[in-house]
Formats: sequence, C-alpha cells, structure tokens
Amino acid sequence: MQDQIILYNGPNSPFGRKTKITSLVQEIKLEEKIINVYEADFLDKHNPIRKIPTLVVNKLAIIDSDNICLYLDTISKKNTLFPKKKYWEIMSMTSIANGLMESVLERRMEMIRPDSEKSNNFINKQEVRITRTISWLENNWNNYNDSYLTMDQIAIACALDYTIYRFNDKWRTHNTKLNKWFSNFLEKDFMKSTLPREK
Repeated sequence: MQDQIILYNGPNSPFGRKTKITSLVQEIKLEEKIINVYEADFLDKHNPIRKIPTLVVNKLAIIDSDNICLYLDTISKKNTLFPKKKYWEIMSMTSIANGLMESVLERRMEMIRPDSEKSNNFINKQEVRITRTISWLENNWNNYNDSYLTMDQIAIACALDYTIYRFNDKWRTHNTKLNKWFSNFLEKDFMKSTLPREK
C-alpha cells in the first residue's frame, strides 16, 4: 500500500518552498494543499503550533521544514541532498538561510501591523540582520557546485528570492559572487515552478 503524503503549504512561504522543491528534485509524489494557516483549525490535530509547512504521511505528522526535507530525502532513490562528507556544513548553512528567511518574515509581519503598534526599531534590527547575513554568505559560502545539488543551495536560493519578494534586491549589487550564482540558479525548473505568489 502506497503512503498518502500530504504537504500543507502556504502560497509564499520560503520554508514551504524549500520542502516543495525537495519533493520535486527527489521525485517524491505528494499532494500539496495550499492553506491559509490563520484559518486552518484542522491543522491543530497534526501540528498544535499550526505552522506551515506540515507534512502528513498517513497518520504521521512531520513538523519543521528541515525535518520534512530530510524525510523526503531519505525515502528518495535519487542522490541525497545531504552528502555525509559535508553534512554538518550543509546543515549549518541551511540554518543560516532559515535565519535569513525568518528575519525577512518578521520584518514583513511588523511592517503590516497598525502604525500605533509598529516598532521601527524592530524593523531596523531585522534589516541590519538581513544585510549582515547576506554579506556573510557572500564572504563565507562557496558551494557553487553545479554538478551536485545540495540542501544548502536550495535553502539559500529560497531565502535570497524571498528577500527580493518581501524586502528588496539591493543586496545583488554588493554581493557579486552570490548574485551570479543566484541568477543562474533561478533558471532551474524547480525554482521557476515554485515562485511565491499572493493568496
């Protein structure tokens, strides 16, 4: 009996995009359901934190985008996105990308709060963190290997694209190595087919 795999996702979550790309690359068939997490009461029985993405495999709920990507990778017959020789480096860089996504998301959520509740100090703090993180990647990350795809590449590309989507693309001018790699990476089919979209 084939497992029923459902990915509860959002229309523009960079964390969800990362998991969707993993399913495409690793050729795992699943049913993707785009939901409004604020109205998804049903999700509570699987994930009380009510966050996306959430993967449900039969009666098993897998929470957190990294756990989902690892699971999809382990059940795939394709080359792993987490090769053992660079496992910890890949996981650490993926965590940096996750942090970038989080900062862009937190800035966005603060920006849409009513003016009376908005904290410009918090917004500025996130913008500094975003700029610092991308600059750090420019100077410290060099996994531009086009012959072997790894999870950190997917995560960083999703984070950079989400930065453009929710903030701006000014980072591209000052981070030339990263931008050159990113521009080429965007041409991959799995990036084009998972572009963020409004609800």
